[in-house]
Amino acid sequence: MIETLESLAQHQLVILRRLRTGPLTEFELVHEVTNHSGHSAEQCADLMADWLETLRREGLVWAGSLQNADGQQIMAAALTKHGRELVH
Repeated sequence: MIETLESLAQHQLVILRRLRTGPLTEFELVHEVTNHSGHSAEQCADLMADWLETLRREGLVWAGSLQNADGQQIMAAALTKHGRELVH
């Protein structure tokens, strides 16, 4: 389990810090990681679901898919209690 900020990769740190203000969609997170890491927008878009799943397994974020009545889906994430304690 991740217990310190120093043990996080740059993209993980950016994701967790951006979620401090509230839940964000995958598109918002891609934008933030692109602007604050060495990853391209395409890399971030391709990897965001895996990154969020890793953080979810670590107990740091709630992440899931939202679907509207037309069947369109988007991922969203928010900090868990443990995640808030880590980045506060």
